Amino acid sequence: MRDKRRELGKVPLEKYAKFVSHHALIVLAIFLIFTIFMGYQASSMETVGTSQKAWLPEDIEVIKTFNLIADQFAGSFATSTIAVQTEPRYAKSDEIRDVRDPEVLRYVDLLSERAKLIYGVVSVKSAADVVKEANGGRIPGSLRSVKSLLEHNELAEQAIRNYISDDYTMTVVRLNILEDADEEEVVEELREVINIKKPSGVSVEISGDPMIHVAMQELAEETMQRTSFVSFALIILILIIVFASIKYGLIPLLTIVFGIIWAIGTLVLADFEITPQTSGVMAMIMGIGIDFGIQVTKRFRYELRTQKREDAMVNTLSSVFYPMSITTLAAVIGFKCLSLGKLPVMADMGTMMATGVVFCMVAALTVVPAILVLFERGKTLYEIKSNS
Repeated sequence: MRDKRRELGKVPLEKYAKFVSHHALIVLAIFLIFTIFMGYQASSMETVGTSQKAWLPEDIEVIKTFNLIADQFAGSFATSTIAVQTEPRYAKSDEIRDVRDPEVLRYVDLLSERAKLIYGVVSVKSAADVVKEANGGRIPGSLRSVKSLLEHNELAEQAIRNYISDDYTMTVVRLNILEDADEEEVVEELREVINIKKPSGVSVEISGDPMIHVAMQELAEETMQRTSFVSFALIILILIIVFASIKYGLIPLLTIVFGIIWAIGTLVLADFEITPQTSGVMAMIMGIGIDFGIQVTKRFRYELRTQKREDAMVNTLSSVFYPMSITTLAAVIGFKCLSLGKLPVMADMGTMMATGVVFCMVAALTVVPAILVLFERGKTLYEIKSNS
């Protein structure tokens, strides 16, 4: 009874294997069209920044309170800081050494006014504002006048300590920015703001939440590209060594090439957001997915020793389908179990890895067999045996 069930189970698989063997070009054409479509979708993928709030589930108390405040008031804010620092290059130079210098204060005031024009910036405060408030809306004309003003106004002197360092070498412009503002646009405009011509001997930099998130996003994209390239190159080298053949060393790579393109395209279509935290799973998908291509290729070469091309592919797919399916199922269950926790980022990583592994298996059972059959097309059994 069991043998009959096994035979019945193998019938559809054998039919599929025979279809691939006899119509490899059709199979390849279908999946190439599918790949072009998914590749177009994948090309629109962007790595998006994430806030600390996004790391936590929406149903916990701290996030509920956060959302309540955002609904009732003007919104929740992110903070950013423009730091202006003196950098005299020569010991006896006449460059600015004290950020209370009117030239620096006027420059800081200009930065503040320009920053206020950025969409999403709700408030800007600097040392220039403190001095102007204490001096009838004007900045004094000399450093001595500024010092005198602060010495005779205790409130202004205390307030300005929030914006000027104790050694008077640095002053900051503090910005409050709506959290839902586009961080990339805010950072881009802030970078344009600090390009305003500055006084000699002064440097200016930006820091704060938006800059950190954008920097994480940029580093994530760079890291993803670098790790993917290095992983891919090392896998190529190892496969060529293992198979002692450039041709058979490169064919298994199609598993991860097509699998990742299909996976990313599908995730993009599903409005899945790739974040700096989830972008690192590409290398892990490659490490797991390449095994499927290796299994199919090694088994096919083994079967070619004693059988014709078509029979070899039928036996290959019949032999590897169930082990690969079990491996994929176990991997998907394991990865999706990451969503049992309460951290959304872990669930996203599990979804991305599970999707990648599934499509790598599909690629190993479709594109790779079609390519292997095409590469052996026209050879006789004797030639196949001699080449192996």
